[in-house]
Amino acid sequence: MYRGTTPTLTLELDTDVSLADLAEMWVTFKTPNAEVNKTLSDVTIDDTTKTIEVPLSQQDTLAINNRSCAVQVRFKTTEGQAYATTISNIDVENILKDGVI
Repeated sequence: MYRGTTPTLTLELDTDVSLADLAEMWVTFKTPNAEVNKTLSDVTIDDTTKTIEVPLSQQDTLAINNRSCAVQVRFKTTEGQAYATTISNIDVENILKDGVI
C-alpha cells in the first residue's frame, strides 16, 4: 500500500462464524504514531468467501506514516459473541510529495 492513495484492501478471515448478521465490527490499522479505524458501516462483507473489503481514503493512508502497519479485525455477532483476528502487518510505501491531491 502507498501512503496518500485510496486503496481498497481485501481481508480474508479464517473463521466459520457467519459474517452475514454482525452487530459490530472494527478494522484497526495501527502504527506507533497513528491509528485508523473502520467500522461495519465502512466495509463490504462477503460471508461466502469470508472476506472484508476496506476502502481507505487519502487521509487514512497519509496518517499511516510507518513502513509497516499492524491490522486487526474485531467483530461481535448479533448473539453477543466477540471475536478478534490475529494481528497482521501490511507494508506501507512512502511517497515523495506528501499531502492530499
